[in-house]
Amino acid sequence: MLAYLDQPEILLLVGARQVGKTTLMKMLLTHLRQRGEPEQALHYLDLEDMALLHLLEGGQHELTGWLAAHGADLSRKVYVFIDEIQYLSNPSNLLKLLADSQPNLKLIVSGSSTLEIRRKFTDSLAGRKLVFEIYPLSFAEFLVFRGEDRLAQAVRDNGVRALAADADPMALPARFLAADCFRYYQEFLVWGGYPRIALEPDEQRKAAYLAELYNAYVRKDIKDLARIDNVSGFNNLIAALAHQAGGLANISELSNVTRLARDTVEHYLFLLENTFIIKGTLPFSRNPRKEISKMRKYYFLDNGLRNMAIRSLAALDSRSDAGELAENAVFTELTKRSPLLEEIGFWRTQTKTEVDFILQGEGHLRPVEVKFRPLSKPKIPGGIRSFMQDYPAAQDPLVLTRDHFGAADGVKFLPCWLA
Repeated sequence: MLAYLDQPEILLLVGARQVGKTTLMKMLLTHLRQRGEPEQALHYLDLEDMALLHLLEGGQHELTGWLAAHGADLSRKVYVFIDEIQYLSNPSNLLKLLADSQPNLKLIVSGSSTLEIRRKFTDSLAGRKLVFEIYPLSFAEFLVFRGEDRLAQAVRDNGVRALAADADPMALPARFLAADCFRYYQEFLVWGGYPRIALEPDEQRKAAYLAELYNAYVRKDIKDLARIDNVSGFNNLIAALAHQAGGLANISELSNVTRLARDTVEHYLFLLENTFIIKGTLPFSRNPRKEISKMRKYYFLDNGLRNMAIRSLAALDSRSDAGELAENAVFTELTKRSPLLEEIGFWRTQTKTEVDFILQGEGHLRPVEVKFRPLSKPKIPGGIRSFMQDYPAAQDPLVLTRDHFGAADGVKFLPCWLA
């Protein structure tokens, strides 16, 4: 994002509530101060402040007048940060007018609801904005929040995305830090990566904060913004998805389980994706007669919210769903680090041979399987073998395990916490 601070486009940060957008904006402000930008050129407006919201509803001249009154010289570069832009009735028009009439104004704005942003932002901003999706903390970021910079650096340096194709898993420095990393990873799988949760040492307060986060989401994004009255049905769908995270999503079955109409289920899934609670993934298929080509899988973008949805925050070693939690976390880690043109899918044949994730893009095709159980020696899953036979151009197959570093027949084995 730093690379775009001096480019003309509006920077739009979107993501779930309390995921860290405001903190990131303030970090950008700090960066600008540290590089010598004058205080009069730096302005932050939070539109949860009704006075500031009213000011911006008055239009571009109200804002430029306010900036001038606060010392801004619009003949020079001025950076304006606007938090919670979705509260404006017509943010798209205001931003377009400012971008067209004030070439020295750099706008960095955030929004918590793509429902409102999609509804209120028009094509008039096409070519004028860059969108950045902000997710909960990655595992490496979680370690930084816990004061474990050394472990975080090892995870970054030895992670799946950083690893060279010819790297030897047994030679990775992270192997010698595995016990410490796994201790934190167990916590990460249960509590997730929301910043406030990561910083809180007390489990009772963690649970209270997660509950408030979940309830605020339902109250503000679903009841108020999406105008959904059937909150009970909506919660039932979230719980059903949480119980089958990473499983094939059969709309008819979800309709039966939740007693919601089919089109209502589809609408609620749309809402959940566009408020950054879940993310769907499509099957990879080049042979529809042999392979599933339509049904989606859904994963939660934060394990903590997934567990709150089913009211289960027990420690990892006492859970029966540890494998599902690991698969969900691997998906979110792969998503957070996904290159721009990469697609993350899954592979499943009509005979139920399956690979959890297929990474496709920029000339590569890579199968990734999650096997979250102790291994004494590498054992290549049948799904990986079948996929490599059907798609010989695929490269660098990977099995993510509970604790194993190794390789066998060209397949790497690494712990899930290096995803």
